[in-house]
Amino acid sequence: MELRQRDPQLLQNLLRAAYQQLLERQPYQHEKAGELEKIEQDFLRGRIGIKRLVRQIGGSRLYRQLFFSAGCNTRCVEQAFKHFLGRAPASREEVAAYHNILVRQGFQAMVNAFIDSEEYRRTFGNDRLPHPRQRLSGYPPLAYLLTEQMHRRHELAMQGSPLLHSLAVM
Repeated sequence: MELRQRDPQLLQNLLRAAYQQLLERQPYQHEKAGELEKIEQDFLRGRIGIKRLVRQIGGSRLYRQLFFSAGCNTRCVEQAFKHFLGRAPASREEVAAYHNILVRQGFQAMVNAFIDSEEYRRTFGNDRLPHPRQRLSGYPPLAYLLTEQMHRRHELAMQGSPLLHSLAVM
C-alpha cells in the first residue's frame, strides 16, 4: 500500500497493513501500551511517514520479542527478509551478510540495514509499505542451510550405519 494523502481511514488501513506485514498479526491492546501506542499516534498525526513507521515497528520490543528473542539468529534474519523485503532469502550468502550485521552490530542495526538497503529503496521507497513480492508459503528455509559439508558428513554417517540408513530412507 502506498501513502498519497492524509485520509484518516487510509492511515488506519495502512497501519493495520503494516502490523500484518511486520508482526504477522494485529497487536493486542496491552501490547500497544507505550511504545506502539506512540508510534501509532505519530503516524496517524502525520509526524512520521511509512518508512519510519516500518523502522519503528521493526525495532520495537514487540517485534524483537516475537521474532528475535523467541528463536535463533538465522530464523530472525529469515523473518526479516519476509517482513522488510517481502521475499525469502535468495542465497546463503545473503543470509550470512545480514546475520553478520546482527551478530556484530546488533538487532537494530540489522533492521536498519534492511530498510536502508538499495533493494528496499528501489522497491518501496519512502511511501510504500513492504508487501509479499513472491509466494512465501512452502519455502523450505532449511534448503539453503544444508551446505555441501553437512551433506558430506551425513553421507559418511549413513555409510557406516544400516539403522541410520533405514531411518533416513523412511
